[in-house]
Amino acid sequence: MFDAACLKPQIVQHKLESNVSRLLDQLIASHDRRIRPNYGGPPIEVNVTAHITTISAISEVSMDYTLDLYLRQFWQDTRLAFRSDDESSLTIGIDMVKSIWTPDTFFPNEKKSFFHEATSHNSFLRIDNKGNVLRSIRLTVTANCPMNLHTFPLDVQVCALEIESYGYSTKDIIYHWHQGVSSVTIDENVHLAHFTIGGHSHVERVISLSTGNYSRLSTYFTFKRNIGFYLIQIYFPSSLIVVISWVSFWLNREATQARVAIGVTTVLTMTTLMTSTNASLPKVSYVKSLDIFLGVCFFIVFASLLEYAAIGYLMKRSRGYIRRMKQQPSCYYELEEQSPPVRSRAVTVRKKRRKRDTILQVDFSASEIFSHVLQMDHIPKVSFCSCSVKIREPKNVPIK
Repeated sequence: MFDAACLKPQIVQHKLESNVSRLLDQLIASHDRRIRPNYGGPPIEVNVTAHITTISAISEVSMDYTLDLYLRQFWQDTRLAFRSDDESSLTIGIDMVKSIWTPDTFFPNEKKSFFHEATSHNSFLRIDNKGNVLRSIRLTVTANCPMNLHTFPLDVQVCALEIESYGYSTKDIIYHWHQGVSSVTIDENVHLAHFTIGGHSHVERVISLSTGNYSRLSTYFTFKRNIGFYLIQIYFPSSLIVVISWVSFWLNREATQARVAIGVTTVLTMTTLMTSTNASLPKVSYVKSLDIFLGVCFFIVFASLLEYAAIGYLMKRSRGYIRRMKQQPSCYYELEEQSPPVRSRAVTVRKKRRKRDTILQVDFSASEIFSHVLQMDHIPKVSFCSCSVKIREPKNVPIK
């Protein structure tokens, strides 16, 4: 009696297995996987949902992005309806999937994709007693994402994932999002290093191709670029290089080695930074926002170097002028209390003296243009006594 009680559950289980096996054999025997459901009638409706588990590898160079997702498709195939007192639905594996009709769904904008097979093929198919079919697949898709980089790195990119039947036109298959606004969901643990996910939307449309009209589903992901990396790696270093180039404005114009070293070093450093930055970006034919910033920084640094070249040229002309003045007779003119004949000659001397003042003005002008920091309220006046240069402070400034 004890043995009979132990064997009874096994007998019941074996009976259930036999019933399910017989049921599956009947479904396969009466099913032709080569013909779509409701053949000759209205198109079959395939409802789709997608759950995004990860988003990674958003690349500006290759213009694509990669995401992992669970793709679920729902449709009704009355040929798979069954009657059973024991089971209201059946879940079957990949072997059974190959024996029944399934939609030939693909991603029109994909570059590459693959199924996951660890530790087995990550897919299943579920059939209820009314012939409603659910197919779930886990896969990784690398999709094309054309990007507009005019405002890079302050840009916002919109990338699409498109779903369509490869061979069946709208006469045979029409795709719909299964749950409206909740048809596409993103896992709450999805985080990106260089982007923030701004949201997503999805639409249904019909695409006209040379082979016919096809139903297509599209979902759009909005990615807003995080600027923190570029502030630390590009914007701050470039700004500091520009500030360093301004140091030459405070150095004595006779400090040739120091001013030339600062100018050349900053120009080379800025060139290296621009080269390394552009190496990691796509070779686009238009100007990006980052290009404008780096171009302005390079122009300021290069202009600082040219400014000292102008100073050197003016100093050379000034030395020649002083040598010519030393060869003239001794002459001293009091510019404010001379008779009219002498004053006219003093005006001539004052015009020549302005050439010498030009050198003093160049550094001052450059510092105002590039840094807007220096405020030089008093510029010394230059007069000549006994053919030698004399610096005279303005009268309203007391001499200590």
